[in-house]
Parts: sequence; structure tokens; C-alpha cells
Amino acid sequence: MARQPLDSLHPGLRAWFQTRFPALTPIQQKALRHTLRGRSTLILAPTGSGKTFSAFLSVLSDLATLASEGRLPNAVCAVYVSPLKSLDRDIHRNLEAPMGAINEGLPENARIRMEVRTGDTEGSERGKQQRRRPHLLLTTPESLAALLSQKGWSEGFAPRTAIVDEIHSFAEGKRGSFLALTLERLEAKASVPLQRIGLSATAWPVEVIARLLCGARPCEIASVDVRKAHRLEIAVPPRDEWLPPAGHNPYRIANLASELVEKAQCTLIFTTTRSAAERLALALKVLLPQYDEQIAVHHSSIERSERLAIEEGLSQGSYKAVVASSSLELGVDFQAVDQVLLIGTPRGVSRALQRLGRSGHRVDGVASGYLLPTSVPDVLQSIALRKAAQDGILDALRVPDSPLDVLAQVLLGLSIEKRWRMADAYELVTRAGPYLDLSLEDFEAIIHYLAGGGRVLGSDAYGKIVVEEGSFRVASRSVARDYYMNIGTISDDFQVKIVNRANRRLGEVEEGFLASLRPDEAFTIGGKAVVLDRLHQTTAVVRPATGERIQTPRWMGPKMPLTAQLAQEERRLRTELRAAWDHGGRDGCARTLRKGWDVAEDVLERVLAYLDRQNKAAPIPADSPIQVERVREGRSLLMLFHLVAGRAVNRSLAWVVAYRLGVSGSVVANHDDHSFLLSVGYKDAPAVDRLREAFNPSGFHGDLQTMLERTETLGRTFRPVAEIGQLIPKRTYRGPTSAKSSSWNGSLLYSTLRQYEPDHPLVRENIHGVMRDMMDVDRAAEEAARIFATPWEVFDLPRPTPFGLPLFAAFSRETLLAQDPDKALDELVNTLYEQWGDEAA
Repeated sequence: MARQPLDSLHPGLRAWFQTRFPALTPIQQKALRHTLRGRSTLILAPTGSGKTFSAFLSVLSDLATLASEGRLPNAVCAVYVSPLKSLDRDIHRNLEAPMGAINEGLPENARIRMEVRTGDTEGSERGKQQRRRPHLLLTTPESLAALLSQKGWSEGFAPRTAIVDEIHSFAEGKRGSFLALTLERLEAKASVPLQRIGLSATAWPVEVIARLLCGARPCEIASVDVRKAHRLEIAVPPRDEWLPPAGHNPYRIANLASELVEKAQCTLIFTTTRSAAERLALALKVLLPQYDEQIAVHHSSIERSERLAIEEGLSQGSYKAVVASSSLELGVDFQAVDQVLLIGTPRGVSRALQRLGRSGHRVDGVASGYLLPTSVPDVLQSIALRKAAQDGILDALRVPDSPLDVLAQVLLGLSIEKRWRMADAYELVTRAGPYLDLSLEDFEAIIHYLAGGGRVLGSDAYGKIVVEEGSFRVASRSVARDYYMNIGTISDDFQVKIVNRANRRLGEVEEGFLASLRPDEAFTIGGKAVVLDRLHQTTAVVRPATGERIQTPRWMGPKMPLTAQLAQEERRLRTELRAAWDHGGRDGCARTLRKGWDVAEDVLERVLAYLDRQNKAAPIPADSPIQVERVREGRSLLMLFHLVAGRAVNRSLAWVVAYRLGVSGSVVANHDDHSFLLSVGYKDAPAVDRLREAFNPSGFHGDLQTMLERTETLGRTFRPVAEIGQLIPKRTYRGPTSAKSSSWNGSLLYSTLRQYEPDHPLVRENIHGVMRDMMDVDRAAEEAARIFATPWEVFDLPRPTPFGLPLFAAFSRETLLAQDPDKALDELVNTLYEQWGDEAA
């Protein structure tokens, strides 16, 4: 009879497990068959399926065996890497019991040591870890990279296994490339091939994530159906409460959210922005005054100690509701949370499932929650998202291809660790998944830049490494010190610290927001209304607000993009609705929504009323024909193209078409996830044939880059590239206890390099990154070709259609000079919406 995975565990660990759990879960059974044999494995399973122990059981068993045999060195044998410091703390808490059970049976001098090492680790603790090194290290990519470069840790690693948690969160950003290179650095210190274990609930496609984790090495896949039992419903306000045709104001559904919060034990609420989280939390405190102290806000701009207290309170179930943006969507275990509310669609299927999984966070638990659309168009997107979630359709992740700024930082880290032969460094780098295809020319260009080559910053004074006889080393101790200050790929914004009169830190807001406040104007931070008292250098002192009108900080974090997968689902929904209306009108759409999309009656009525008004104006926009609205507005003509393709694609199309049509900037372009528009002088309006020719895919990439060069975009985006690539610092060293933010002008530096060193690797990386990520140029070119070849429907209308109102509202908002632009905008779009019919939606 074949030996079962549980039988292969170290006896002490097996005994502990059997006293706590009835049996291995399906994903643990599948994973352990690979991990116990030392094979690299990607583990894919929904939240609450026992996924974490599916990775750690084999690692703990291996450490326990080494300890029992007296073979544990004073070195790190296993590393757990997570995207969040809070996850490291959470995992440490969860592993204390099995680790204690193992250590009880071991002599005190042979016990396994487990430690957390992040940027928050105190100096005294760091010194202790360097002397008595943890055998299991829980850390982040940045802290791990720093340790690998430190002289005091040169003999501190004997790695056997690396676990990467929430690997999907690393995949699409440069942090994943940094992590992949850091894993190669870790393996270079190993005497045996490093076993790599990746964990995720939403990583797809598997071959892309396996390549990120293991490069070209073999990688086993252990997976179970991601369609874990969950309840995701769409909740809309009662029929007598208005749900508008455009916008994302969270106040609109605050009453509904408060009713759902009151019915649950503990609710975790996700919004699409930090500002929305602040606004909704404030509204909930007003609507549920009995829970004022049990409602909190959690996002990355709130003071760290406050965030930790909230996380601890969530773990203990002491909060009625916590409102967050994205800071709590990864796998921290909050067992008290029994309900998740998603305020506005989170623009992606995987993101929605990840957030929903914060509830029912236990084996056999059921993730439960509601989508709360903030507008009628949001209802349609919620229907598409819910169906995709039910079908287990995940968003495809894309890993950046050989980012050169990350390469520069990692090569500098290598030079600090020791003298490296360039051939060995190139071999190490090209074992990492994102760099398998890195050319030798690009590698040498980065070495040349780091060594101080180049016309602009090229001299010994700017050189960070010294190249000698085919090898390289760090140029000076000061360069190494700056490297540690600026490690990682997360760029800092210019933030102002917010403190109260007692000098208690509340959080941070961006400098530009404070500059926009009028005297005595209130704003929110951490769900509390405050007024600016005085500003001292980089610190703002505030006092509690009393009755002032309240503003919400506008943090400049990246907006959630509509994913390609959700866009495809929404396009499919629109296509089916158009066909149903053409063949059966309102009743046909009702049948389609009930049978094909499982839409409840209260949601159905909202959608049908919306479709009624749309069809009085123009057909429901679908993939084919391409639908164009032309609306005269004074001396201008607005030409709006319906295309559910995401903000990046629509931005590229709008910019290229504007560039091809425009003369001296006479064409104004705007875009959102569902459409893009061009505003031209009425007398200069192009004929349809000329407009169609502007979508000719020939030369699309070149025209987009030319358009980018005419804007400030490349200059604005260069600073993060320069910081990651160690060209300019995020912070500069000012002594052992402080640092100063850099004041370099990224735009000026970019324009100088672009003029004198157009082939500089960081300049090329900046252009490549903007074209790929911000503009999604390849997909945009495909859509341009489709629009160019597909039949069009052009409608001349007195006002935008209901489906066109969201972009029209965004386009018009900047011109509104009213005291309350949100209210003025609502009144404008609601009036236009009402003019398409008499029945209220």
C-alpha cells in the first residue's frame, strides 16, 4: 500500500497536526506529494482551503528532521517571502503552535528558530538575528535582497526552500522581476538546488506564473478548483432611491451599506480608492452612531501603528466594519469577518475573488459578500463580474519582460555582496524567469551605466561600480549605504505627515492636496474629520473639525484598470443584450438576463429601465458594428466611440487618433474603461472616411510614441524608473537615524538624457514601460485594426446616450466651477438622462 503524505511528515509535526485537524485537505494531499520530494511546486487553491499549510508542512518537516539529527546550521535554511509585512506577522502567529510542538521534543540548543525580518524590525533585533540566525526567515523581497548584500550575512544562508506567498500580486509589476532575481541570488548561496513553492488563489495562466517562480526549471502544479463555494450577490438601493447614470460617489449607497453592515457580525468593505474609503467610513459613522468606535478605515496612508491596531482588532472580531481600499485584500487571516462588501466593481475578476476571500477564511468556510454598484452602468459591470466569478474565470497576468531598471538595482546589490565576474552575473540573471531572454548587449549597457559611462552623468564621480578585468565591485561604502536606503521597486510619493496637537501621528496626505485647501476647510484622515491648524516643513498639525464642510484627500495612487478578461465578459453581455433587444425588445432582454446571467428581479428592473432609455437614443453598443456618437456642444463636436477595452487601450486609441487628426493641439481627447471621445472644432469635424483612416493600424506604435514625446507623460513617469535604477535616490542618508527625500526633477533629467543619450538603458526602459503598461500598445493596435475593418454606426444626437454619459460626465467635471462639483455633475447628467425618457430608473 502506498505511503500517504501525512505518514511522511516528521513524527512531532504529524502528531500536532492530527490533534488539530481531521485530515489533510485536497490541496494539501496534492501539494505534499511534490513538496515532500523536494520538487518546486506552484500551489493554486482558493482562500480557506488549507493552502498555507500545504506549503509549510513539508518545510517544517524538513527543518524538524535536520534538527532531530543535529544538522541545523546557524543559518537561514528556509525563507518565506510575502508582499506585505502584515502577512509575515500573520504567518508567524499561525506557525507558532506547530513550531512549538516540534521544539518541545528537541534539546534547547537544537531547536528551530523562526523570525520576521522586514523594514520595521528594530535595530537590536537585527543584531540578534545576525548572531543567532533564524532557520525559518519570514520576510519581504526588499529585506531579503538587503540581507543578501550585507557582509555580516555572507555566511548566513544555507537555503533549501523558498516559499512565495500571494505570488500573483508580484506578477504584473516590477516587484515580481526584483523577486525573481532575488531568488536567483538566494539559490547562488545554496549547496543544493533551491526548492521553490508558490502560493496563490488567483494566479493564471499557470505557465506564466511557474516561469516567474522557477525560470526554465521544472515546476509541478498542485491545484484544486478555484470555484470554492462562495456567495456573491448584487445589492442595489430600494426602487425609490436614485441610482445615477454616471459617477462613483460612495455616498449614494451608504444607506444600503449601513443596512448590510448592521445585519452582519463583522464586515470588511472594499472601495476602489483611498478617498472613497474615507468618505464611506465617515458616512457609516453618521448612519450607525452606535458603532462609531467600531468602524475604522484602513489604507496605506494611515499611520502604521493605527493599521496594526485595526488588523489586530479584525483578528479578534472587535470591529463592526472596516473600510479599506486595497491594503487588506491579500491573504491575512481575519476569521471574524463574515461578510465582504465591494463598493463599485473592482474592475477585475481575480481582484473580486481575492477580496471576497477575506470572509469565510477557514477550511470549508464560505466566502460571502455583495457587490454594491454606485451607478447604473456599474450594475451592468457587476452582472458580468459575478457571472465570471461563478464560472471561475480568472484574469490573465502578464509579467514584465527584462525590466532594465530592476536589473541595474540588482547588479548593484551583487557588487556590494562581493566582487562578481560579469560572466557569472549574466548567467545568474538569465536564470530568472523575466530575464530568460535578456540580451548580452542590454546587460552590458547596464554595467556601462553603473560604471559611470555616458555623456550626461558619465564620470568616476557618478560611477557606482568599478569594472576590472571582467569583474565588477561596488565603488564605495557610501554607494552601498545609498543602495540600502533606496532598495526595492515601490516609489515614494511626496507626502506630508499629519499629526494632532498632541503630536500623535494620524497618517499622510499628498502635498498638493493640502495646498488646495482653503483656510479652515476640513478633511478626513483615518475616518476622522480634521482641520489644518498649521504647516511646519513636512508636517501638518490638525485639530478636530466641528461643523465645517469636509473634503477628502485625493491620493494619487494608480486607478484600478479594467482587466482584459472582465472587459471581454462585459462585451459578451452587451452583445447578448443587443441581440435580445433586436429580437424581443425589453422582454427579450429580461429573459436573457434571468436565464443566462442569473439576475435578480430588483437588479433586473434597474437594468431594463436603463436599456429602455438607451434604445430611445441609439442601440446598445456592442463589438460590431462600432458605435460612434456625435454631439454638438457650442462650437465643438464631441465624437464618442464605444469600446469596452479598458483605460489603457482607450487612452492609446484616443491619443493616436487625436494626433493623426489634430493640428497644433486642436483635438482634445479623453477616455475611460468603456469608451473614448474626441472634441474638435465643429467646422473642423472630419468626415467619417477620414476618421476611419485615423484608425489604420499601420504605424500605430510609432505614432503613439511620437504623441507621447509631445506630452509630459514620459518625463513624469521617468522618476520611478530612475529611482529603481539607482540613478537618483528616493532618500539620501543624513546620519544613522534620519533620511531626506530626494529633490531631483525627473522630467528635467529625462529630457536631458533623451537629448544627449537617447539610447540610455533607463530611457529605453521608461519608454518601453509606458508603452506596455500605461498604454497597452499591442492590444490597442489590435483594437485599432478591428475598428478600421469593422462596419460603423454613426449617430448625430442632441445629447450623449445613457451609455455615453459616464465619459461625458468625466469630461465635463473639470469645467464645473460650482462649490460642490459632485452635486453639480449629478444634476447635469441626471437631467440629460431624464431627457431620454419619462420612466425613472
